[in-house]
Amino acid sequence: MVLSAPVPVSDGGRAKISSSPQDVSSFEFGKSPATRTETEMSKQMSAWGRDKNRGEYKPLTHVVLTTHPRRPSPYNVVWGAPTAQERGPVIATITQPKNRNVIGTHNGSYSVYRSIAVAAGKMDPYFRPDLHNTAPPVLIPPSPSWFDPDKIVSMDPWGHLVLDGFEDLLSKEVDVRPTIAITKAHIQMLELVEAIDKGRLVADGKILNKDGSCVVTKAAIEHVWHLPGVAKRFGVSEASLRRCMFEQTG
Repeated sequence: MVLSAPVPVSDGGRAKISSSPQDVSSFEFGKSPATRTETEMSKQMSAWGRDKNRGEYKPLTHVVLTTHPRRPSPYNVVWGAPTAQERGPVIATITQPKNRNVIGTHNGSYSVYRSIAVAAGKMDPYFRPDLHNTAPPVLIPPSPSWFDPDKIVSMDPWGHLVLDGFEDLLSKEVDVRPTIAITKAHIQMLELVEAIDKGRLVADGKILNKDGSCVVTKAAIEHVWHLPGVAKRFGVSEASLRRCMFEQTG
């Protein structure tokens, strides 16, 4: 779970994919991103290279705690700001500890599986996803509720617009990642097939197809909590909420 830290006190450099064996023959884990060449980044993106690597993860740095900020981030979060740039990026990645401005990390409870992959030498701890072609297929424009810090407190309304909203930061290699993924899909529902067969529904070819599949737009949302807003919703102090969350989640 990613928790927004409200108090800042809170495709030029994208990797290219390669699966060439010679590119991954000297693949190393734990090297600082600042010292990596384009070829090394290609190794990082290669599934073949990750699967060929064996041995435990040998970190070259100290433990990075995600439960509280190590120092003030250069990127502030102004919840409820009218634009993505004014609101600021939500940076929950551990690849750049100095830039982090939230509590927690990406992928929520699934982050434990990422830790296993890193420990087993199957995944580069500095791995960064290629965000090319990840823009939403449909436009979901801003609405007034995005600009009221009390309206939305458990998700980042700008989470699907990282490429457009923070293009300048991405070009500077700042590791900003989306927290909302929007896709189009066809969903099969047996009830709809039966309804079409019995004449209760008529397929229009736009929303409902003849085979009973339904054309939908869906979103996968990674929660981003604005703790002052969450505390206000439950009628508790922010300090009490922070303490209890730390005690109960570690």
